Formats: sequence, C-alpha cells, structure tokens
Amino acid sequence: MSNNLYTFLAIISAGIGMVICRILPYIIFANGKLPKLVKFYEKYLPFSLMAILFCLCLSTVKFSIYPYGFPEILTLLIVGVLQFWKKNVILSLFLGTAIYLVLIRYI
Repeated sequence: MSNNLYTFLAIISAGIGMVICRILPYIIFANGKLPKLVKFYEKYLPFSLMAILFCLCLSTVKFSIYPYGFPEILTLLIVGVLQFWKKNVILSLFLGTAIYLVLIRYI
C-alpha cells in the first residue's frame, strides 16, 4: 500500500472514530436521564483529573537544582488565587501560562 493511501485511510478512520465518539452520547442518553454512574463521574471526575495533573506537573520539577521549582510554585499560586478570585478558567489558564513562560525565560 502506498504511503499516501495509508495516510488518507488513517485520517479518514480517525475522523470517523471522532464523529462516532461525539454522536454516541447523544444517542445513548437521548431520553435525558443519566445513570447514577455518569452523574458520579460528572460530579467527581474533574477534581480527580485536576489532582492527577497537579501531581504530574510537579513530579518533574527538580527542587534541588536552581531555580528550585520557583517558576512552577509561583505560577501555581497565581493560578490558584486567580481561580478563587475571578472564577474564570480561561483567564487562569492563559495568564498562568503567560506568567510561567516569562518566568522560565528570565529566571
């Protein structure tokens, strides 16, 4: 099989898979009643994912080598304060990312 055909088939199959994954919940939950398990996930999964991401992001920081994790900890504090103060995820993410990039560039 040629490389172009393989690439085309990979893109088409990924697109079909994405469409199926996007449409499937609307088909399964068309009546509007969610099972208890889905409600449980809806309630607790975002917090558990944030805890996992928090641990993952800080697991690679070397606190014994300069700058001793300063950019990561300062950015984490700024994002936390912004989130509790403004309660705007987009603002917290964009400003946190910008501050982190500036800190790692100049520290």
